[in-house]
Amino acid sequence: MKFPLLLSSLLLGIAIAPGAIAADVPPPPRLADLAAAPAATGLAEARKMVQVGQYDTAKVMQLQLKAGTRLPAHAAPDRVLVVVLGGSGEFEISGETVPLHERQVLHLQPGESHGVTAKTDLDLLLVRLGAH
Repeated sequence: MKFPLLLSSLLLGIAIAPGAIAADVPPPPRLADLAAAPAATGLAEARKMVQVGQYDTAKVMQLQLKAGTRLPAHAAPDRVLVVVLGGSGEFEISGETVPLHERQVLHLQPGESHGVTAKTDLDLLLVRLGAH
């Protein structure tokens, strides 16, 4: 009769502390620090990508590009918001060139071909919506 007692204890423990089973993955931070602006630190490499956090189906990353750096055209499977934190550049979207400057937000559809060229040191926040 130890089995029913063990099973009921386990079920009671799950009911009382449901988060205890899924403790493998820590919750994302409510507040995350971004990397320092390239102008303040000077970029050592042409491209720096840092994952800021994963929030349900949204993945947030910071991308910093040194002036003159070009990322060739590529596509993401998810909707992407590009927030220009600092600097300027050009985005190529499906063959069209769009100038970028500080304090702009660019929206990309899933699968849309895009590339970017940094005219000055460029600091971007990328938000992939629907990322798993």
